[in-house]
Amino acid sequence: MAMTELKGQELGATRVEIEQGPVRVFASAVKADPDAYTGEDALVPATFPFVMTYWGSMGEGGAAGLPIDQLRGPGKMLLHGEQEFEYHQWPTVGDVLEGTTRVADVYTKDTESATMDFYVTETAWTHAESGDPAVTTRFTLIVRTSKPKD
Repeated sequence: MAMTELKGQELGATRVEIEQGPVRVFASAVKADPDAYTGEDALVPATFPFVMTYWGSMGEGGAAGLPIDQLRGPGKMLLHGEQEFEYHQWPTVGDVLEGTTRVADVYTKDTESATMDFYVTETAWTHAESGDPAVTTRFTLIVRTSKPKD
């Protein structure tokens, strides 16, 4: 059963300073040339903001604050759904950003073999100094629960 009471709930705030080392490591991990993301004011790779919530939380809060322990259980599988990025001002190395995450939507889809609960989180990142918007990220976590076989 989807935890629909989470819809609209704020999951907390995170502050990150975008450092050269993690940007280069991320670029390598996604098979991009790390040298293209090197130097003062270098742009970050397109999907880098996805990891900022986890990096900024230092491992606390699971998937950007979702109650992962309550979503796990027998016959359940946690899956990475879609992710989306809306850039207002592309982040660069050296930027200090603040992000606030909320649960934008919770919904369920049924198939013959499973029930899938979708949890859509949205993080609005702003520049810490000016408050100007930088990027909005959206991430969908899917909790797939197998149905009993007849």
